Amino acid sequence: EWKSTIASAAPYAEVDWAPWGDKLHFTPGVRVEPYLISLQRRRPANPNFPDLGLYQRDVSVQPRLAVRYAALEGLELEVAAGRYSQPPLADDLSAVFGNPALGVSRGSHLLGSAAYEVRKDVKVEVTVFHTRSERLAARNPAAAPNVAEALIQEGEGRSLGAQFLLRRDKGDGAFFGWLAYTILESERKDSATAAWRPFDYDQTHVLTALGSYDLGAGFEVGARVRLASGFPRTPVTGVYYDARRGTHEPLLGEYNSDRIPLFLQVDARGAKRFDLGGSELEIYLDVQNVTNRENPEEIAYAPDYSERRYVLGLPILPVLGARWSF
Repeated sequence: EWKSTIASAAPYAEVDWAPWGDKLHFTPGVRVEPYLISLQRRRPANPNFPDLGLYQRDVSVQPRLAVRYAALEGLELEVAAGRYSQPPLADDLSAVFGNPALGVSRGSHLLGSAAYEVRKDVKVEVTVFHTRSERLAARNPAAAPNVAEALIQEGEGRSLGAQFLLRRDKGDGAFFGWLAYTILESERKDSATAAWRPFDYDQTHVLTALGSYDLGAGFEVGARVRLASGFPRTPVTGVYYDARRGTHEPLLGEYNSDRIPLFLQVDARGAKRFDLGGSELEIYLDVQNVTNRENPEEIAYAPDYSERRYVLGLPILPVLGARWSF
């Protein structure tokens, strides 16, 4: 057991400067984020010695800049860049399973986008983005790590991707919805000399389609379709028996070279609104996973690794509810 406290209060400021009317905007900004990290145990508990705590402080100055340009009628271009920071996870500050001395991780983000208004209620957007991260917590590769150094802060990360969005606003019509597709590659390495490999939550393809139609008289129906690549996982290529411990141990293949199967889910919704004078009552029925598809979400193995199966997500799930707003 251990106790950790992470505190922060981050003032920020930005200026929107438009030197040539509304056509061109420069938006510089800065965020100053001090972190205070304290914990009562910097080494594993020992009944023969009192606990020795640890206190850290970090002041992160994070500049950002965005430039927006109305190039043509209905066409807007934007580029943006910035620095970001993030404190360590509380779980990673364990003297047994992590490292109490972990500090703040940092990253740089860069994006460019173009948005075109095809007509008043229809817009197309394309966004390209790139990120770099440093000082990420990673498992110590040493065969016998020092005490309280199960994790080290030498990891690096990078991601590159693009998102395409077609959106229709409701406007004066009865239909609104959007279609979004993201293609992404996110990788990390645990030290400067290690090879790049996919992040544990990397998803190469993500597709979302959503639509809603107002039938009139307070009735509304809608549906959503989500399609996504499965998360990477490390395959088990063999197994051996550890006679000293009496357990079966896996032989692992290349890190994150396998993937959980594709995720696909269709949801539907129907609602009826009632005008109650100064308030509104909505009664709705949400049905998640309409097709009752068995979506794998994780891989589970038998104790001797002779079998493996998938941990499945929720089956079809209808939810009846009401919302009263006034």
